[in-house]
Amino acid sequence: MTDAALGAVSGEFRRALCFRLHNASVAVQGGMMGRSSCCKICSVAAVLLAASAMAFAQEWWKDSFAIEGSSPCENNDSRVTFTDKSADMWEVGCTLDRVQKLRGLDAVILDMTCSDDEQSVEKRRALLLKLDDNKILRYPEYQVLQRCSELEAKTNPGP
Repeated sequence: MTDAALGAVSGEFRRALCFRLHNASVAVQGGMMGRSSCCKICSVAAVLLAASAMAFAQEWWKDSFAIEGSSPCENNDSRVTFTDKSADMWEVGCTLDRVQKLRGLDAVILDMTCSDDEQSVEKRRALLLKLDDNKILRYPEYQVLQRCSELEAKTNPGP
């Protein structure tokens, strides 16, 4: 485990977790596990938990979206679907060349190569910023996009 990986997890969080794990091991095993062993195990567990949380947080932009408040996505020409390899829009398909996650923000920059039905190819760049209400802001279009599943739920309320 690298120091950088351990540094990703708050030192205070690691110490608190180590303290609890050590106290639990003393109670269960009669003090058989030393504090340093406990802390090593705890640090690995904390990094794994943080990594899985970061992986989940980075997936927020991979879905189908349409302009906020528009019609359901089935026949909506503002629909855009982002995956880990592409961004598909009404008449334009893009291959993601690079995805940059911005540290400290729920935001990504997508560098794309796009083509339309006439086979013209162009390079594009988009910034996607996660908003508090589970919507995203797409720039440079400056559009607020809403998940298709939420648009459909609003037009087809349950019983």
